[in-house]
Amino acid sequence: MAADRPGRTGPTLTVIVPCAGAARRFDAPYPKELHRIDHDQSIIDHALAPVRDFAARRGARVRLVVVIRPHKTDTVAYLARYADVLETVFVHQTDRHGPDLAGAVTAALPLCTGATAVVLPDQVVTDDALAQRFAEAHDLLDRHPYAVLAALIDDPVRLANDGALRLRGQGPVRRVEHAADKPRDPSGFNAAWATVFAAAHHRDALPRIMVGAGATALVDAPAVLVDGFHNVNRVDDL
Repeated sequence: MAADRPGRTGPTLTVIVPCAGAARRFDAPYPKELHRIDHDQSIIDHALAPVRDFAARRGARVRLVVVIRPHKTDTVAYLARYADVLETVFVHQTDRHGPDLAGAVTAALPLCTGATAVVLPDQVVTDDALAQRFAEAHDLLDRHPYAVLAALIDDPVRLANDGALRLRGQGPVRRVEHAADKPRDPSGFNAAWATVFAAAHHRDALPRIMVGAGATALVDAPAVLVDGFHNVNRVDDL
């Protein structure tokens, strides 16, 4: 399809940003993604930093598809700051899309063109080379249907609450041997995924991948390693 040709009639990359959740465990009077991590950056600014860098360095068209519910008006207003650099659209997650993260990604899919990444706005990666790693993972889609940014983790409690991976190999790029979302038995897993990328013709599998039901699609996918991965569930997680 012409809309999937990078740099022509569609974006080079679509980034799904699920912001529809209620974040009940976060226990704050504002959306979790707007929590300040320093004087001028919120969590979502940090999550989108490599996306902005990718757009700027590549001269690429990048579309943000931000998934919301009616209570997220503050997030909509906040993201106006990205309108000049990223093509930003919003879609409401409704009952027909299904619940939770799978429903959010399902709601976004009709607005996606080209390669697609799911960037969770409650995750912080402090790797100084994050922008470079993000671009490397995107470029792997030239040869693979999926790629991930992943962090090595040996804490079973954390692995039981994340998208967990078992990686094989050595070096900064490894291969996924097994994948599961929030596994009941985290033994045997050694990493968590931070961002999942899908080539244009494989993005329809993303809803199932993100909740583990279709995570086996990631087997043999390349995993680009990053450092300093934090999944923010509570105010004191940072």
